[in-house]
Amino acid sequence: MTDIGSDRSTPSPGITLGLLALGHAVIHAQSALMALIYPIVIVQFGLVERDIGLFIAITTVVGGTMQLLYGFLIRYVARPTLLAGGQLLFGVGLVLGGLAQSVGQLLGSISLSRIGASPQHPVGNALLSDAFPPERRGFAISAHISGGNVGTVLVPFVGGALLAAYGWQVTLALFGLPALVVGTLIALRVREDGHAYQASARESGSVWEQLRSVLGRGDLRLLLGAAMVAAGGRGLDILAPFMLLYLRGPLGIDEDTTHWLYALLLVGAVVGPLLAGWLSDRLGRRRTLVGYYLLSAVGILLFLAAGANLFLLAPLLLPFGTAVFSESPVLQAYLADRATGPSRDVAFSVYFTCAFGIGALWAFIIGSVVSGPGYPVAFGVMAGSYLVAALLLLAIRERPPPRAAA
Repeated sequence: MTDIGSDRSTPSPGITLGLLALGHAVIHAQSALMALIYPIVIVQFGLVERDIGLFIAITTVVGGTMQLLYGFLIRYVARPTLLAGGQLLFGVGLVLGGLAQSVGQLLGSISLSRIGASPQHPVGNALLSDAFPPERRGFAISAHISGGNVGTVLVPFVGGALLAAYGWQVTLALFGLPALVVGTLIALRVREDGHAYQASARESGSVWEQLRSVLGRGDLRLLLGAAMVAAGGRGLDILAPFMLLYLRGPLGIDEDTTHWLYALLLVGAVVGPLLAGWLSDRLGRRRTLVGYYLLSAVGILLFLAAGANLFLLAPLLLPFGTAVFSESPVLQAYLADRATGPSRDVAFSVYFTCAFGIGALWAFIIGSVVSGPGYPVAFGVMAGSYLVAALLLLAIRERPPPRAAA
């Protein structure tokens, strides 16, 4: 049977970017919603912070390890097929999560949704990297990430209202329905000459040869190392869940106020990547990344210093969100600049497997630190992860920045 999207040419890059960003928004909305659900299920199922860290770790490693397969799968399955199928599986996972009656059932359904979400980063970014020229690549990947974060901004309001009215199970199931619609749209509208691309990928050498080539390059090893270290403070998967637990727990801030503070943080997640992508296209990827890593570390420390003072927290969280959610898309554009052709698919698969795989370990570590020394030490570890990542990037021999777009 012919793969979806393998028999027609790709539509305009704008259509591809728009639909992929929409799918990304649905995926990020689930991650943001889970941050609101954790404080509820921690009470309902009698859990502690370490249990939440383990829950995040397991679901993250399930989705993360899947991403290593896409460097192989793109040789036989058209990339739009992988993206559309992933969205459909993601939606099914959330609907099943709405039926969960135990933490084990919830863990299984969220793990399934993570598997469905797994093509979005490596396959989606590789497709966009081919669709856009280098001087526009930083903007395209950042718009993909920023579009995903649009979904997160709505969650404190839409998700919060649904949680209050219907509970977390109905809310989780309802969030799965848009994914089913988006998966269908991607299947119908995102196209590429799949057969030609798959033939080119196979002719370029085996996956293992390309994998050895990627891991054999010092610049890519440093870049991958930076991603793995910075995963210790990743926005939606690490920082946001523990920040909300901190606001609701030790700081004693009420639920409605927490939702508003969360919204301020997530507005920065929409604006920040677009600005960072634009800057990286003009100033260079590494310079932009190091600046944002430093700003993120400072932001975490200022968040700690603000405590429960809303007059300090409210004006801080918007610029903090702008910084902490901006490093990932620029890092991905940096990788796309340095890995070309079919090896880029392999490089993205390795990148996201490493980033999400180590993210699972980080989630367990941060949860354990919270349960032991406490939240201030955990946030200090997050800030330190950004500083170490900046040092790793400074060790890469820089190339001239991409040519500015007209």
